[in-house]
Amino acid sequence: MSSLTNVIVPRLLSGAKDGLPLDAAGVGDALQALALVGQAMRFERPLSPEQFDAGNAVVDHATIVPDAARKLLLRLLTAKNQASSRLTAAIVRKLTERRLRLHPFDLPKLETMVRAYAEHLGAEALAFSQREVPVTQQQNYFSPDSLNDNNWMYATPAVKAGYIQERRKSDPEAARGLVTTAWQAESAESRVRLLEALRENLSEADAPFLKGLDKDRAPRVRDLAARLLVRLPGFEGDDPPLRAALERIKVTTSGILFKKKSLTLELPATVRENTVMAWLNETFVPVGLDKLANALSLSVEAMVAAAKQDELLVAFLLMATQDKRLDIVKLISDGHLHASWEPFMRLEADLLAKYPPEMRQVWAAYIFRPDRWTNDTARWIIGQMARFLGVEATQALFSDLLRSKQWQSFGNEKTYLDTDIADSMAIMCPAPMRSLLRTQLAAFDPAQCGNAILFLDLMDKLETTDV
Repeated sequence: MSSLTNVIVPRLLSGAKDGLPLDAAGVGDALQALALVGQAMRFERPLSPEQFDAGNAVVDHATIVPDAARKLLLRLLTAKNQASSRLTAAIVRKLTERRLRLHPFDLPKLETMVRAYAEHLGAEALAFSQREVPVTQQQNYFSPDSLNDNNWMYATPAVKAGYIQERRKSDPEAARGLVTTAWQAESAESRVRLLEALRENLSEADAPFLKGLDKDRAPRVRDLAARLLVRLPGFEGDDPPLRAALERIKVTTSGILFKKKSLTLELPATVRENTVMAWLNETFVPVGLDKLANALSLSVEAMVAAAKQDELLVAFLLMATQDKRLDIVKLISDGHLHASWEPFMRLEADLLAKYPPEMRQVWAAYIFRPDRWTNDTARWIIGQMARFLGVEATQALFSDLLRSKQWQSFGNEKTYLDTDIADSMAIMCPAPMRSLLRTQLAAFDPAQCGNAILFLDLMDKLETTDV
């Protein structure tokens, strides 16, 4: 073999003008030599490189989406009539909840979704989305349940903020310490997210850290730190948000023996009807219910009872939503604002960004009240309800929705069913009621609700998968 490779092969490669040294290789003729050379080259191993330049291996232990669900997923997201961004977001939430990952072969086909939600779709999806990003700028992936105090800072911004928010609930001091240690290495966007995560369980112990942010290089960080600082218990400095809110509230007292306060709101002359909700949100939400009530020498419940204008009640409702005071949300909706959903028709759903799914369900049940909707209530309230809820509704709330005048009118009038409404109903539909909704949607044009029905089928497949 060595004779073949050392004697015959070099002569073959050089053209063998002077013939082949057959005797040296121990073969009888040129054809035999050529055959043996071919066999030798088939089994000859190439030389190993002196060094390797290989990227880190991507390990993702999550279960791959099963074939039955995978086919539906591809139909929804790659067909000509692709699923809406809202259905896509709901699919990503379900994949995250069920700890499922996309099939590697599907990543190129679903690249638009992968790029938009890479940090939620697992290590493989994140690596795929960053394949053209320089190694020094690539983000690492950590599933939330694998994070600890030693590795959390290497995760993506959203995952890092989520980890700190959970640590804040169990150990506020430790959470703030982790943020303080990693602060200088974080980007402006990440610093804002981490600071928002510290909103939970604010205490006087947070004051030195928050005060130190008054010279942060990012204006958004400075503004958020100032808003959190004034909400600390025992804060005695100037509180611009509280001062601005109190300037607009007029307090009157009636009664001789039992004095009773009444509160009214004076809107600025520059505020128009279509900007009232935005002004209330900007003026009152940063204050906090307890701080405003203390400034008025009232309990929160008494402050709500003293309000004599719907606009002021709406302000208190927005504040209660921001403070996660669902007891006050229910109090206002039950006894003071019959159409408590109306203020939220003009606001963005990010008011509930920090709400866990279970709390969103309770809040939506208190606010939207489909059993109270009248003939004058706009049908697009269904879409707005889905945007704020963001997850499946409770069976009780969805039953009220199916019985509402707005939903019933589509079937009674055989009217056009807007795709957004169909998608909204599918997103909010709880698992036990999907068959009922699927039957109702089947009565409409498939062009209007075909994707909604496919979405319901996909949810069933994903939920029956063993993980």
